[in-house]
Amino acid sequence: MNNDLPIAKDWFSIELEDEYGVRKIIEPYVRDWGGGCMWLIEGSEFCLLVETGIGIAPLRKFLETIVSKPIIAFASVGYYDHAGGLHQFEHRLIHKEDAHRIVKPSRYNTVADYYLDTAFDAKPFKNFDAVTYVMPACEPTRLLSNGDIIDIGNRTFEVLHLPGVTNGASGLYERESGLVFTGEAFVWADGYIYEGEPLHRSNDADLEAFKNSIRRLINLPAKAVYRGHYGRCEPEEMRSVGTAYLSE
Repeated sequence: MNNDLPIAKDWFSIELEDEYGVRKIIEPYVRDWGGGCMWLIEGSEFCLLVETGIGIAPLRKFLETIVSKPIIAFASVGYYDHAGGLHQFEHRLIHKEDAHRIVKPSRYNTVADYYLDTAFDAKPFKNFDAVTYVMPACEPTRLLSNGDIIDIGNRTFEVLHLPGVTNGASGLYERESGLVFTGEAFVWADGYIYEGEPLHRSNDADLEAFKNSIRRLINLPAKAVYRGHYGRCEPEEMRSVGTAYLSE
């Protein structure tokens, strides 16, 4: 990491709600491939945070200036850029097959070794060192399985187990509205599709499972798609990219 990087004053940025009541949060000084997107939905009883970023700045404190309801934090995978901030929240949800990554994180099992040190255009505080940083450990308060429901009062989200990138990669689906959160399970941009880490960098990436998860996603009657990286897209794009990939 470049020690000459500036120190950022405002680490997070948040957009206004879209037509489905979803707000996008990013860490603007982290490159898209190294940080990704978080999504906030306010229900009648809870707020749901989909992804928790890198965890190097006070995300919960930032969100509590925006919403007053308790926050349920969901990580689609136990990687540093999705589960890094999970430790800050009272309600911490992750699929049971990826829980080991947040309980005993390392730079290897959270893939920080391969991405984190070149991901920044600024740093959150003077002594931050991306080369040695390991996301803080925490215990999940709820272990998820396929078909589980996350209830935030007036809205419910179904857990989709989407193995491939990791055994425990997962997404969310709101059946009533057709919203799909693909998390890390299906990420693409400009012709690139992330298939998970190569075998020498992962002990649970599975290409055939990955393809099956794509099949599942592209067959959902989605109305809007929220990715773990590169923002929201139309379902037609997800189906087109997924179909082309599976036909290769």
